[in-house]
Amino acid sequence: MKTHSSILALAALATAGFLASCEKPSKVSLTGAEAAATTSTGKTSKPGKNQKWPPASEALDPDLLKENYLVVLDDSGSMAGKKIQQAKNALFSLAQTLPPQHNLGLVLLNKSETVQLQPGNREDFVKAVKAVKAEGGTPLRSVTKKAYQLITKKASTQRGYGSYHMIIVTDGETSDGSPLPLVSKMVAQTAIQVHVIGFHLKDHELNQPSLIDYRTAGNSQELAQAFQAVTAEVEEFSDPQEFSR
Repeated sequence: MKTHSSILALAALATAGFLASCEKPSKVSLTGAEAAATTSTGKTSKPGKNQKWPPASEALDPDLLKENYLVVLDDSGSMAGKKIQQAKNALFSLAQTLPPQHNLGLVLLNKSETVQLQPGNREDFVKAVKAVKAEGGTPLRSVTKKAYQLITKKASTQRGYGSYHMIIVTDGETSDGSPLPLVSKMVAQTAIQVHVIGFHLKDHELNQPSLIDYRTAGNSQELAQAFQAVTAEVEEFSDPQEFSR
């Protein structure tokens, strides 16, 4: 028969074991993200052990694996007239067909207003596109930096998981210095994929096949097709003319 002291000793050991098990950190959140990331089609990034990008953030997106598409639109004076309307039509199509759970955003070269990377924000996106006026210069370097900061902020809430696409649509050369050094560093040190669409433009200094996905487009349909190629998951884009209202 066990003595009273033996029973007390056993009870103490059991309590210690229970408390130790409670102190083990939970692995539910990021383990699920890691599993999904490693079985992705290659579009989803997986942070490395010594990751420096993105910086840590206290905010946490409930869906770490969201896809992010930030459009940088050239609204300079050279885009006035037919070109800006064609670009708008293609962007209406993008907003209409990109799955609503994906994050979509917009940055303009000559306006401080932006559409933040969010899911389900298509009405705001379309409203912002409709308001675009083509006037001003082509400060592509400084606005590319701004776009990088916006994507980095969103990536921090996803802990670097998911996919990150910067889509630059432009019809000419930059007016504030070359964006190439910044883009090169961005591609080398982050999970951001940079896509440049030369609109009514055959070549551009950002046509660097080893770093950048460069495409050309000469009308609404070709630009919509270029968006389709970038987003990949969108199986069928509607006719851009349907969204020109």
